[in-house]
Order: sequence, then structure tokens, then C-alpha cells
Amino acid sequence: MHATITFDKFWRDPQHSTLVWRVWRGVGEDRTLVEHRSWRAGSGFTRRSTDACRRNDGWLPDGTYRPRLVADYWGNLIKGRAIMLGQKACANGTMRTDLFIHTEQGAANRQCPDRPGDQVCRWEYPRIDDYRSYGCIKLSPGDMKELFDAWRRWFALGYDGRVSVRVVR
Repeated sequence: MHATITFDKFWRDPQHSTLVWRVWRGVGEDRTLVEHRSWRAGSGFTRRSTDACRRNDGWLPDGTYRPRLVADYWGNLIKGRAIMLGQKACANGTMRTDLFIHTEQGAANRQCPDRPGDQVCRWEYPRIDDYRSYGCIKLSPGDMKELFDAWRRWFALGYDGRVSVRVVR
């Protein structure tokens, strides 16, 4: 059993990209797809965020990542369900750090009270484009829960060498 999470970049608008989850049983020619799901995903802060070497704005550098699933991450900006991707050098050698797949929610995967303006602990789409991120991959809270549950259906929390993340053009 192994799984791949693929971030498929949409060049015309990075906030309308796609994240795909696939689980296979077997290897090589005997491999069978047993689960397939996909969701809208955003990466980068503006429609021009296609420079993977631009820290805190550009989308993730292409390549393969070793993900770690966390049930209730407790960071400054990211809280709740998250997939830690670590760091990766982009094409010109700029190191991109603190890369995640996440959503906007508070501690314990809850939405904070609604207040004026954009809040990192509340999903406010479509009033505010919450698919924007400072260079991570962002899903809606419901989609992040579906991805989390799909992972947990087949694999344990934390790092599992049978799960990889691919970022592709």
C-alpha cells in the first residue's frame, strides 16, 4: 500500500489549483488504484505568485516531499490539522522553509468567532480569498478534514514512508 498527494499547479490562477490523493495496493504492473479524491487548493498570495523562489508568496517548488500528518498543529499562523512538508530548495537555490498543506482554523480544528477582516483562525471564503497562502498549499477546512481522514483510513499519524507529496507543473 502506498499513497501520493499531488499538487497540480494552475498557472492562470494559483488559488484555483488542484490537490489529488491517490492510494494504490501492490507494486509495478500489479498495482491497483483503491482510492482517488481531489480538491481545489491554493498556493501563493496573489494571482502572480507563480515564482517558487519567492519566499512567503510564491507557490511550492516542484519536486517530491516527505510529509508528516499532524492532528492538531500549534504554530503561530497554522493551527489544527496540517501536513508538514519541511523545506525545499527552488530552482535558483533559494531555500523555502516551513512548508505545509493546511487550512484556516483555530486550535482543536475549530473556527474562531467571526470578526471584521481576514483571520487566520477562520475560513471566510468567498468574502475573503482564503485559498491564498504565504507559499503553502491551502485547502478549505472541510477538504482538509477529508484529506486527513483519507490518510488515516490507510496510514498512521506522523511520518509514513509509504506516503509522498509531489508538486508538479
